[in-house]
Amino acid sequence: MVANRQDAWTKDEDNYLAEVVLKTINEGSTQLMAFKVVAKNLSRTAAACGYRWNSFVRKFYKEEIEKAKNSSKKQAVPTNEVEPTHDSEIIMNEIHEEATTEKGHSEITFESVYKFLEYLRLKVDASGRIKDIQSLEKKLLKYKQENEQLKIEKQQLVEKLNELQSEYEHLFDFLDQKRKIVNVSSKNDTKVK
Repeated sequence: MVANRQDAWTKDEDNYLAEVVLKTINEGSTQLMAFKVVAKNLSRTAAACGYRWNSFVRKFYKEEIEKAKNSSKKQAVPTNEVEPTHDSEIIMNEIHEEATTEKGHSEITFESVYKFLEYLRLKVDASGRIKDIQSLEKKLLKYKQENEQLKIEKQQLVEKLNELQSEYEHLFDFLDQKRKIVNVSSKNDTKVK
């Protein structure tokens, strides 16, 4: 007889984990946020959810993960401000729930302050990355314009070179004809004498 562990994962829990992770990826957020949501709802740790996802559940959803990643990339449009996401709302709600005691009085704990500061750090990091991306896009556009200008200048120089080569060939032909005329003329002069 095989004994079942009390903390063993059920099929429903695996399905819920997969559903939340795929939804989170599709929304452009991190798997860690999905693990936190699942952990809260299933009374497990985020680390346990992450371990279960990576060690077992993930391999059954490879195609869905790729679709969600592609969908997330298509939806991602950089803006100047970081809009509040579902994840940030969850964090703020958790902080508020933890800060409110049973009597309804607000009580600030180290944990709630830490979560709030972590949220702000992530928001600032994302904002900084967006600014970096925009700066790089501007540089790329500038380099593309410079490249186009250099192509035009190169084409003009090639045309000028071809024109000069043609003129040089005509001049060389002209000088060659004159030399031949001078040679013929000098031979005739020597014969006459």
